[in-house]
Amino acid sequence: MEMIIHYGMLAIGIMFTPLSDDVLMVTHLTVADAFVPGWLLFISTWILFTLTFGWFYLIGKGLHRILPVRQRESRYLKRAEAFYQKYGARTIMISYFIPGLRHPLHYIAGFTSLKLRTYAFYTTISAFFYTGAWFLVIGLANQIPAFQQFQDWVLSL
Repeated sequence: MEMIIHYGMLAIGIMFTPLSDDVLMVTHLTVADAFVPGWLLFISTWILFTLTFGWFYLIGKGLHRILPVRQRESRYLKRAEAFYQKYGARTIMISYFIPGLRHPLHYIAGFTSLKLRTYAFYTTISAFFYTGAWFLVIGLANQIPAFQQFQDWVLSL
């Protein structure tokens, strides 16, 4: 039960706080690594990121339906739609690794009516690589004695 609460808090943090997803991910992996087996931590974090960013897509899709047509025709949204038409859904893969664009591009994907199947495919792959990259970084950092001491200190609080 405690693990479910931990993942729920991480999902809420990603969706509703101004903290960077990267800060949340580092904190999550650093703390949870002491309590959860590595393979389970990887799979659960990957699923969490896939579902959380899917939520952003659904919010964008919902906004597309409720906003008046005049507001949907704004020049900014036209530019976003042209961006998706030019670069395609691969933009989603790149957006995971660019802080500041990560969330808006997922909202826009839903707003511009990118097909759910296409979005789900790219976001699942992207979340896998994003989670893997952070696992690699934290794994390498754990080899540094100063990081290990810091981790021990944080866990003792």
